[in-house]
Amino acid sequence: MIGVILENKLSALSQEVLGYSEQTADRINDSVNSFLDGDLGKARNIIELTATVNEKSHKIEHECLKILGLHQPVAKDLRMGAAVLRTSIELERINILAAYIARYAIDANQNSRNPYKPPHLNFMSQSVQGMLKDAMGALISQDIQLLKRSTKNYVTIQDFYNQMFAQYDDDSLASSSTYLMLVGRNLLSMGHHVMGMADRIAYMIVGKRVMHHKVFYNVLMR
Repeated sequence: MIGVILENKLSALSQEVLGYSEQTADRINDSVNSFLDGDLGKARNIIELTATVNEKSHKIEHECLKILGLHQPVAKDLRMGAAVLRTSIELERINILAAYIARYAIDANQNSRNPYKPPHLNFMSQSVQGMLKDAMGALISQDIQLLKRSTKNYVTIQDFYNQMFAQYDDDSLASSSTYLMLVGRNLLSMGHHVMGMADRIAYMIVGKRVMHHKVFYNVLMR
């Protein structure tokens, strides 16, 4: 009976973090679009709602700690709780980075600059969202194949970032390279945070830490 209660609580919590991740993915998309389109209203809305959205992280963290403290789960249940907890923390950090991108959109407009905006930023944004969705799919369904696809996309994000600066000459980027670098670096950081949650998700699925071990390459990157 106690095992069923614990399983139900973890399942409900995983659905909560899934909803939080979907909202986070939308905010990534909106923040980058606010920069690309110069939509200051959207940018301000993202910033203003950040604290409210991230209250979900605090709620999930509190519920995770209650489960760990009251039910003392072991083995896979413990790994599941740890994965949900780490995921909620990383999602909070991603939401903060989305707010930073929205701030850059406002700053670029207020400084009367019209920064050059290559399509690479949109490609990076879509790749980060894909990483996040695959990681969450792996968490919910405990699917190692989705986690493989998620982690491999981090290399794609890095490639888009490097191509953005390699493809265009210095003159075309001179007036906009600072903002492009800031937005691009934030998107890279988002991908890094997804890799952080993938660490715990992989541990939940295979029972081994794989992100900083040769098993990572053997299990996830093949």
